[in-house]
Amino acid sequence: MNEQSRFSLAERVVVITGSGGILGSAYCEALASRGAHIVLADLPQKDPNRQALLLSSKYNTKVLGVTCNVDCENNVSSLFSDALDVFGRVDVVINNAAATGEHLSDIGDAFSDFENYPLSVWEESLRTNLTGVFLVAREGGKSMLKSGGGSLINVSSIYGVVAPDHNIYSGLPFSSLPSYSASKAGVHGLTQWLSTYWASKNIRVNTLVPGGVYNKHNPIFVERYSARTPMGRMANPDDLIGALVYLATDASLYVTGQKFIIDGGLTTW
Repeated sequence: MNEQSRFSLAERVVVITGSGGILGSAYCEALASRGAHIVLADLPQKDPNRQALLLSSKYNTKVLGVTCNVDCENNVSSLFSDALDVFGRVDVVINNAAATGEHLSDIGDAFSDFENYPLSVWEESLRTNLTGVFLVAREGGKSMLKSGGGSLINVSSIYGVVAPDHNIYSGLPFSSLPSYSASKAGVHGLTQWLSTYWASKNIRVNTLVPGGVYNKHNPIFVERYSARTPMGRMANPDDLIGALVYLATDASLYVTGQKFIIDGGLTTW
């Protein structure tokens, strides 16, 4: 196998959740531009069908959009049934959906002090960020087993690896979320368990760990976060693409159970 083919995504069938978010959108562009066939899954307001039409037209590859709430067992089961019905196989699953502070604020005071933290926000965060990851991993694993193997990429966060510097948020109208950190820490625990469980079945399972990604944040927050990072800036969505492509292709055939931290060096301090 030559080096070019080891990094090829041509004709690979990839299922990605959270396809319409800032990172999900960048991942989908990277996959489609490399010839992958993609199943996009996201909430109705993200309009995965429209996203699929745009990507398919732009890159001349097959793309399917599916409305899916990852904390709904029936939704996730239908997602992979649709993928198999349309494409006949699943080679890669990118477990990328996550509950954001904006979404959680609709449930309760997501930025409350921990001493008064709402149980409803905690439970909603875990339902999406951990139970949803479990459901996608379970149903995606079934589909990849039918296809002879594949790669499961679970997306976590640096705040599932290290504690946030709470000083970064001082005086700002938002903060880090305890439920987010706890759920994202659990993602890699599931990765490790599955990596040994499926190792003999030709399914690799790894965790991609992004640092803070710039998304029109408050300028004060951006300045403080950047100062806390050795490389002096927040991540751009494209900074994650290299690691994602590596994990999705045959370049990572002997890699499983690992944590790939892409954070500009923040966790080294």
